[in-house]
Parts: sequence; C-alpha cells; structure tokens
Amino acid sequence: MTRSRSFSFWRPGSARTVLAIAIFVFVMSHSSFGQGKRPIISIEDAKKLSLGTQVTIAGTVTVASGTFKSSFDDEGIQIQDKTGGMYITIKKDLHLTVGQRIRLSGKLTETALKFQIVETDENGIQVLSGTARTKAIAIATGKISDMTIGKLIKTAGTVTKPIVEVAPYGFRVSVDDGTGEIIAYVSTSTGVSPKDFVVGQRVELTGVAGKFNQNFQIYPRSTADVKLLGPKSTK
Repeated sequence: MTRSRSFSFWRPGSARTVLAIAIFVFVMSHSSFGQGKRPIISIEDAKKLSLGTQVTIAGTVTVASGTFKSSFDDEGIQIQDKTGGMYITIKKDLHLTVGQRIRLSGKLTETALKFQIVETDENGIQVLSGTARTKAIAIATGKISDMTIGKLIKTAGTVTKPIVEVAPYGFRVSVDDGTGEIIAYVSTSTGVSPKDFVVGQRVELTGVAGKFNQNFQIYPRSTADVKLLGPKSTK
C-alpha cells in the first residue's frame, strides 16, 4: 500500500513546517490583525463617530508641527485626505512638515471650544514614504460651508472691521469680497502681524477652513499665507 503524503507538509521538524511557521509569523507581525491595528478610515467617517472612539486615519500634513501652538498649547498638526481635514493634538514636537504623508491612530475628542480633534502621541504616528502637495480650494468668502471645514482653502476680500485681539493666543479680523463675511483667526505663533490688516486693505488668504460660534473662519499658517493686494477701490 502506498503511504499517504497528504499531510507531510506539516510533519513536525520538517523544513516545510519550519518555513510555513516563519511565513505565518512574518505575515501576522506585518498585518493589522497581527498588530491589533484598526483599519484606516476616512477623515469624513471619523468625524461622524462618538467622542472617545479610537480611530486610525491617514493623510497629508497641511499645517506643520506647532504652527498653532499659541492657540492649542501643543505641537499639533493638521492633516487632510480626499474627504476632509482634522487637527491632531500632540504634546511632543515631531517636526512634521507640510507635504509629509502620515498614518496615525488616536482618540477622537474635542477642545473646550468644541473643536473636533484627534489626540495622539509620538507612538501613534507613522510617517509614510513620499510627499504630496495639497492644493488650496479657491472659494469666495461667503461660499464657505460645512463641507469645507478642515480643508485647505484660499480666498480674497477686503478687511471690513478693525482687528480684535485675543491675547496672547492671536487675533481675529473680518474679510468680505461682497458675497459674505469670513473671520480670519490668526494665531500668534504663525508670525503674521496684525498690522497687515487695516480696514480697507484687500488681502488674499490661504489657510484651513473652520467654524466657531456659527461663523466660518480661515486659519492662516504663516506670513506666506497672507498676501496684500492693495487698498480697496474707491471707484
């Protein structure tokens, strides 16, 4: 009688068995199941979850580490994917720069002012290979909606009111292109000077879209995000 060899692959001590075990360990150690990692979800889907939920998201850095430190008192960043953007609060400065691609895991939470954010630390962030350029969405001051919150936008208009100091965190200024007002909130840590914003001055702003007290806002990231276009036309 011919001996069956159907299970010889798993014979204890055989070379095939050792190879199979090695492959299994490698796959498990590099898979989300083996590491206990959650699958990546979109930022839009993450925003729909309950506070306290652990999430894993990925995206491109649009606000570098510590840019908004004077407002958030941390070394956080902003990231954006195809569906939206989210502020990530981190206490340690990881020196992440605009354009880097990252994957992160953290807890969905919110600030005292009800800004929805993700809380994580250096162990929850993985820098991915390559870089990406996030193009700012050009939009009228009065056309910003909830769909743009968290995304990088660009708008232009005229300063309509004197600045409002929110020391030591930053300042607010109203800008309107005739379609409706938007508030530019500028963190002190961005280095942008309030002297650039005088009534009648036309400006072009790039920054992250947000909302506070039912008012849509834009958050410039640096002096490069503020372009002076000249005085308001008197014609």
